Order: sequence, then structure tokens, then C-alpha cells
Amino acid sequence: MFNLNRLDISWIILMLITLANAFIAETADPHIFITAVICFSIAYKGRRVMDHFMELNYANKTIALLMRSYFYIFPLLIFLTDMFSEQLAELTSLT
Repeated sequence: MFNLNRLDISWIILMLITLANAFIAETADPHIFITAVICFSIAYKGRRVMDHFMELNYANKTIALLMRSYFYIFPLLIFLTDMFSEQLAELTSLT
């Protein structure tokens, strides 16, 4: 019936993860576990886009390493920012 290739399947997976993230963000109570799930999905989606759409898994090793680092470091920073939000607010307040 449907003739799906790898890119179609990757796109469907990315859309399902995005919809799940939106549902979780709208319905779940704020909790560090929810932030961890969202951050993990951001890293996974970034890696999937990098490998299947940008085809950087065949690129220069340095470029691939830098892009992978980007997709792992920024979700980690988001998680740490949420985890230590009160301390960061105190550090950056003017009063």
C-alpha cells in the first residue's frame, strides 16, 4: 500500500516525537524528569536529522564531531539551566 523509504520513516519518527513533546509540554506538571525526557528527545532528533537528512555521518570526522557535540551539549545546558534555575536567578539578579 505505502512504499516508505528510510527518509520517510525518519520524518514520521521526528514528527511523532515532536507531537509527543508538545503534548507532554502542554499537559505535564513541570518536573525535572519531564525536562530530561524533552532534552533527550532534542538530542535524539538532532542526531537523527544530522545522520538521515544532512548525511553528516559521511562527512569529515571533525565536522561530524562538532555537530554531534552541538546536539548533545545544548540539551545538557537546557537541563542544567532548569535544574539550577533558582541559583542562576540569584546569580544574575541586580538586587
